[in-house]
Amino acid sequence: MKYCRLTFIRHNEAKSIAKSKKSKIGHGWWWLLLVIILAGLGYYLYSEFIREPAKNPVIERPAPVKKMPLPQEQNRVTGEEGPVQVRPTREEPVVKPDLKEDYCIQIEKNVAEFFRYLDEKEYVGRLNSEADAYTRFKKILRRAAARPPFPAGEGSDPKIIIGNLYHFFRILGGKDLSLIRAVLKNEQDTMEISLEMFYRWLTLGDRCPDPENIRPSMTTLYQYAGFFINTTGGRAYLFRRPSGLRLLVSYYCLLIVHEADKKGRNSCGIDIFPLIEPLKNEIRYYLDFQFQEEYIFLLGEIEDYYRKKR
Repeated sequence: MKYCRLTFIRHNEAKSIAKSKKSKIGHGWWWLLLVIILAGLGYYLYSEFIREPAKNPVIERPAPVKKMPLPQEQNRVTGEEGPVQVRPTREEPVVKPDLKEDYCIQIEKNVAEFFRYLDEKEYVGRLNSEADAYTRFKKILRRAAARPPFPAGEGSDPKIIIGNLYHFFRILGGKDLSLIRAVLKNEQDTMEISLEMFYRWLTLGDRCPDPENIRPSMTTLYQYAGFFINTTGGRAYLFRRPSGLRLLVSYYCLLIVHEADKKGRNSCGIDIFPLIEPLKNEIRYYLDFQFQEEYIFLLGEIEDYYRKKR
């Protein structure tokens, strides 16, 4: 709680169909005119639909690593009622020393490729005339890391609630916010893969080099994760976004807080156990996720972890 007390002290100092009438065609030449119009319309639609589709970003999703049963578990894979299926868990990839460099290069390549893809988008060009999208992203990330939100304590100080409600308006400019909203709105089709890519990139820690010092620290990630799932201001931001994005961001934020909790770094004592079951149920009924079963399974494992500790 030391971190929370310090941040609280520091804080106190500082959204017809036009109706048409049916006409009767009684003469043969009207039918000929109608055929000509339909033919022209058909050619127009055909020429529109055969255009080359927009190029999608090349984002390689690392295959999940399967967890093998422990020796004592291998003797318990059959029960009295028949075979019992031992389901593998979805974990962070175990990177061997000789493959570590390739893994780091691939993650960085995926991130850079995503922003090169954005640079080709017309809406990004209109909103980002100053520099390329990756350079703009780095600036936004540095600003966000320099002034993180308060992940807890809203019940003890109303000023924290107000600060969290207006957090992004205070640290980012109007152009930055407009660009972020536009990307979230226009790139929903690839958002599931993109968010997993950014989660892996953000949580690399010391495993991969960061020469530009761009990636935020685990403490900063913890502060933002707690902000989104544990504060009125953070949840208000998410509930103004599409359901799929809200669920995915909540999921990855929960993973970050859980990891901090396991390492004894849950400095604000955020209790995520009550959040797991509602999130798991929402994801279960959201059928558009490609990796829905993986999310539900991992949330179930985290839920078991905290249930055993109670």
